[in-house]
Amino acid sequence: MHALEFTSPAAEWVEALPIGNGRLGAMVYGREEHELIWLSEGSVWSGPGRRPDPHPVSSETARAAISTSRAAIAAGDHVAAEDALRLLQHSYPQSFQPLARLRRTTGAPAPDPSPQDDVVPENDRPLEPHDPIQRSTDYARGLDLRTAVAWTRGSEVTQQAFVSDPHQVLVIEISAAQRPVSFVLDSPLRVEQAEAAESEAWAVLRAPDDVVPAYQRVPDPVRWTAEPRGVQAAVVIRAVGDTVRTRSTPEGVVVEVDGDTTLIVAVQTTFAQLGHDPEPDAADALVRARRLCRDAAAIGIGRLRDEHAAAHAELYDRAELRLGPARERGAIGADADALVDAAATGFADAPELVALLFNYGRYLLISSSRPGGTPANLQGLWNQQMQPPWSSDFTMNINLEMNYWLAETTGLAECAEPLFDLVAALSERGREPAERIYGSSGWVAHHASDIWAFADPMGDGTHDPAWAFWPFAGVWLSSHLIDRVTFTRDEDAARRFWPILTGAARFVLDWLEPRPDGSLGTSPSTSPENRFVAPDGSISSVAADSTMDLELSRHLLRSLLRVADDYGLRPESAELCAEAEAALPLIPEIGVDDDGLLREWDGLDRMHDPRHRHIAHLVGVHPTDAPPSPRVAEAASRSLDARGDEGTGWSLAWKLAMRARLHEPAAVGRLLDLFVRRNIEIEPGPGGGRWRGGLYRNLFSAHPPFQIDGNLGIVASLVECLVQSHAGCIELLPALPPGLADGDVRGLRARGGIVVDLRWSAGALTEVTFTPLPRCVESVRVVHGSRERVLDLVPGRPVRLTIADFSQEHAS
Repeated sequence: MHALEFTSPAAEWVEALPIGNGRLGAMVYGREEHELIWLSEGSVWSGPGRRPDPHPVSSETARAAISTSRAAIAAGDHVAAEDALRLLQHSYPQSFQPLARLRRTTGAPAPDPSPQDDVVPENDRPLEPHDPIQRSTDYARGLDLRTAVAWTRGSEVTQQAFVSDPHQVLVIEISAAQRPVSFVLDSPLRVEQAEAAESEAWAVLRAPDDVVPAYQRVPDPVRWTAEPRGVQAAVVIRAVGDTVRTRSTPEGVVVEVDGDTTLIVAVQTTFAQLGHDPEPDAADALVRARRLCRDAAAIGIGRLRDEHAAAHAELYDRAELRLGPARERGAIGADADALVDAAATGFADAPELVALLFNYGRYLLISSSRPGGTPANLQGLWNQQMQPPWSSDFTMNINLEMNYWLAETTGLAECAEPLFDLVAALSERGREPAERIYGSSGWVAHHASDIWAFADPMGDGTHDPAWAFWPFAGVWLSSHLIDRVTFTRDEDAARRFWPILTGAARFVLDWLEPRPDGSLGTSPSTSPENRFVAPDGSISSVAADSTMDLELSRHLLRSLLRVADDYGLRPESAELCAEAEAALPLIPEIGVDDDGLLREWDGLDRMHDPRHRHIAHLVGVHPTDAPPSPRVAEAASRSLDARGDEGTGWSLAWKLAMRARLHEPAAVGRLLDLFVRRNIEIEPGPGGGRWRGGLYRNLFSAHPPFQIDGNLGIVASLVECLVQSHAGCIELLPALPPGLADGDVRGLRARGGIVVDLRWSAGALTEVTFTPLPRCVESVRVVHGSRERVLDLVPGRPVRLTIADFSQEHAS
């Protein structure tokens, strides 16, 4: 399944279809007569945030707050421990912004661009134009995942839209039975300049200098200074067709064409690089954008389309999942509404939908994250609100990490480069708060960040430390760097990442605190967004030794030493490696309570919300790369049972990955049933309340509201059901749910530099092919059920096995 198709236009933003090239994005509504396309650009954020000097949270204040919190924890006063940490809070990450609204009218005069106040959506709903939805009996729209083209076919209008990576332009082809076609571009951003000349029009837009997050509930969240200090974007539109007229107004620009046309849109911004302030002047950005438009027009639409499709296919075609009996597979696409309706009785009734979600998730990462751009944020690359949910920021206590789990396992390594760039920027920006707050010479990051690499504990002194205080974001993000090295065995990557990894390890070693029994722990310590009931009945989020802290510390230090030894890096950081080696055995093993559940904090068993969506204490099951002991695996399974299956889109995806790691295919099936249901708004309740995941009409995953982590996370989770390579071997079909009994997959990546293609029927493996990549391991152990086999590998020389090759003599 490689297409989404619909028989009616989008009525709201979460029904529109996403296209993008990792930098420029568009949401296409597919309306025949009165089209609406929301534009976005990955570097258009509010800010940059102010960096006061001296910092209002001084080192004296920070050290005193941490000392007070530690003392309160030791005394059993967890509320006081929580209160003390509020003194560390300062400011917040800035917000991802919409870029512009592009409206097309066919066969009617163009409306004027709207004043700014008419374009800014309300905080809790998208802006929709008041044009009635146009329907016809021969209408269809869709998104071709293989070519990355959003198309519309009506009775008199056809449209194709794509965003070219090679040429960095949005292209919209319109055929309208030779009727007049007009385009209007306006924006919720401030229009600093709007001009038109011949077949081209342009606007310079200015992002706000500050957007206060919605959870702070202030009356004036969108703020501007007199002089621009933030990102400015030059948006140029150029029409190719007969009799083109252009004009500008203070609110935007208009392009009118007599008959069929191709519209080319280019956007360039003053953004410099992650963690750095933007350039002060937009003149150069405008020159670049106009040049892109002219060059694209000169190339011609045929070549633009072909080179776009080829560049997209080079990434997209590396992997594919097909599900269902062979005679029912092979279709390019189907009505997405019908697929979701069929899955209402369970995913087993619509396995094609599961395959489509796998392919769609890969498409979304390709479209929202490419080298040289910014990372995929909470909404990927797409947004239509000035104050989006949770600022559409980089939330780093699960969401950003989940966005990129699929990059290594499904052949999209290049798409992780923006994430690596952000981690590098945080490793620089995070040195100052690491020293000022924690007295560490490493680097630190907390709950959330932005393109300016915000690294402080966020909040204004009143926010909940359950999420505001969590200094392990850098430690967790470092695992993606480790994965790159582990999957590819790339020595250049190991050396490139080494300073970042050693800085994160330095922070961990400085933060780990000796206990009276000689072990090492963390205090104060939170488990992201969860809270417990203390022995005195009080409710808090701050204690000592959260399981997540200890597991991430263990994983980083163990991985650091492995990379050091594999690539000869130990001499460069001999003292640090010696400290890591000495610290590792002193980090306590995970605790299990009297009910057989994994403890989330040391010595605390009663959770305030036993069914909380976050499952941070199970991070040692997934995504870290060491298999849990049988004791921990059993307790983890019981913990997932106690948490319950219900959850947000991303929570369902993470639970699914954990169940796959625990070899529990029936539980995987239950979670898939919940993931593929249609999203509905429900009242809070004991079954999961408003945090109930599902799918919007365009198959975006619901938190709710929309967050892209669910779409990207489900891909990685499905991989865990089919192929696992974290336990020192390649395991085939470790957690195949009964509803996916027939299928095949190609292009999955295993650790050690190996591509895996496999086929199964009636729930049983039929054949598998291993293709060793350059720098692959010399041999690998392959496990399928109770059988195993050791393979010798030579780069570029595939090895094909059938089930007969796993003979009993190889049984484990």
